[in-house]
Amino acid sequence: MEERELIYSILYDCTEKGAFSNLALNREGIDDFVRAAVYGTLTYIYSEDFFIGRISGRPVEKLDPQVRTILRFGVWQLIFSKKVPDYAAVNTSVALASVHAPRAKSFVNAVLRKTAELPEEQKDINSYKDPGAAFSLKPEIYGVLKKSFGKERAPGVARSLLAPAPLAVRVNTLKTDRAKLSSALKDEGFDTEEPSFMKDALILKPTPESPSIERSEAFNNGWFMVQGEGAQLASVICGPQPGMKILDCCAAPGGKSTHLAALTGDKADILALDINSSRVGLIRQNAQRLGINSVRTSVCDSVLFDGEDGFDIVLCDAPCSGLGIMGGKPDIRITITYERIRDIILKQRQILDNVSKLVKPGGTLVYSTCTLNEEENYEQVNDFLNRHEEFEWYVFNDILPQRLKQNENVSALTLVPCDDGCEGFFISRLRRKNG
Repeated sequence: MEERELIYSILYDCTEKGAFSNLALNREGIDDFVRAAVYGTLTYIYSEDFFIGRISGRPVEKLDPQVRTILRFGVWQLIFSKKVPDYAAVNTSVALASVHAPRAKSFVNAVLRKTAELPEEQKDINSYKDPGAAFSLKPEIYGVLKKSFGKERAPGVARSLLAPAPLAVRVNTLKTDRAKLSSALKDEGFDTEEPSFMKDALILKPTPESPSIERSEAFNNGWFMVQGEGAQLASVICGPQPGMKILDCCAAPGGKSTHLAALTGDKADILALDINSSRVGLIRQNAQRLGINSVRTSVCDSVLFDGEDGFDIVLCDAPCSGLGIMGGKPDIRITITYERIRDIILKQRQILDNVSKLVKPGGTLVYSTCTLNEEENYEQVNDFLNRHEEFEWYVFNDILPQRLKQNENVSALTLVPCDDGCEGFFISRLRRKNG
């Protein structure tokens, strides 16, 4: 029960007190089951609520916080885990209730036993049309996907966001190559696979024998950076060259800044900007670990920054709703609302308006996000271009990886988990006109 007490406390803090699961799990004594249970329960939270409400006849939001936390964890074990016997899921949940909600013990027992007794076809979330049940999404957020992808394609996109993207790492080509890194990681107990499309990436598969990534010798030697393939592609599309002056806005924890440095042989002038001083510290730490000298940092809000101009490249990986990475960051599906998205869109607009002034004539502006919301992506860029006639689309067909090559001119693209085997990501490239 000690393990389940830990899971309960983390889930309670995340769902009732606003704690972040990644921080809550970043402590000693967290094993694979605890991590899987927390991420799993948070990922399927609206599906769990659907079952709880349907079986109990009571809205989940009307239940005591302790009770709904226990029931959500119990339903995850019964419907989604597949590794916990039904009797164990029920009995341990009742034991949790006896400590945290003793008057609800019988209620918890009844709801979970009825859940366990459901026919298998009724446990299959794919059989439901309700987006809360089928995709564990708030209706308003599923509406965003439906508006962005259409009613035929939206279900497949939403379903793909229930699982995390493959764990991609970027080879630090300043120190090693992909073959050597793969060999070193295998010696440490990791399995590796080929990436979907990025030539300097590997898909990392931790095993019971492998250490945590942060304790990996290859990691501490600066041989790789944990970074999704979509994020890697954004730096490539910038087209950086040695000697260029480059601004990376909203840069923490430094994945793109250090990638830009590697792509230029550590021979560019790269300014990495972030509003959070502690996160700027992460940029410095990663640059040092990777052996990079061309990245300098500054703590500043990109909406206000005007300390320098004349940049050859400005990379604006903007704050966004994060819908493309919900599979690996389940807190997003709980905290994001359409109202918050409206605020984010305004922030993106303000950042673009400011940092675009820093691009020199003939220079490049790359705007990217890790969301799949068209209002934050294509529509945001089109709106920017309508306000800024000094910018134009800048095609990048010639530098796309072979798997992503298209027959038409491409100045923007959206990567989708179910199609591209990576996190959801949007990348666009613009050029400031000369004169």
